Amino acid sequence: MISYFCIVNMPGVPAREIRVLEASDDTSAINALETVMAEWIGFSTICLYHGERLIRVRSNPDLGFPIEPLIPADTQEERKAAA
Repeated sequence: MISYFCIVNMPGVPAREIRVLEASDDTSAINALETVMAEWIGFSTICLYHGERLIRVRSNPDLGFPIEPLIPADTQEERKAAA
């Protein structure tokens, strides 16, 4: 069974925290990611995966990162297809 997990990156810390999430689909994993974000105050990024598939990267707006991606997901897919 492929698990949902996230990798928490903290500014200036060389080690990463890996957390397995109790989720059965992408939507429940994204909802579980909100809890992880609340627990890790000061994180720089949190990357959500399902196996090797990247689902979402969340950046900390308190550190000046944008809340939403600068390039919309549909545009990213078009760029990948064109490459």
